[in-house]
Amino acid sequence: MPYADLLANVGIEATPVDILAQKTHIPVQEVMQQLLELELLGHVVAVNGGYILKGRG
Repeated sequence: MPYADLLANVGIEATPVDILAQKTHIPVQEVMQQLLELELLGHVVAVNGGYILKGRG
């Protein structure tokens, strides 16, 4: 799966981009790019306060 390290840090509660960057040690700009790609692939969703995993139902 693309960006597994980043995806492993996204859960069911909104996580802000800066926190994801801190946890993964990836620069914020790169985290934002990866999140956009993950969103386009249907793995995450942007919500108020950050990103969450997309529901399976």
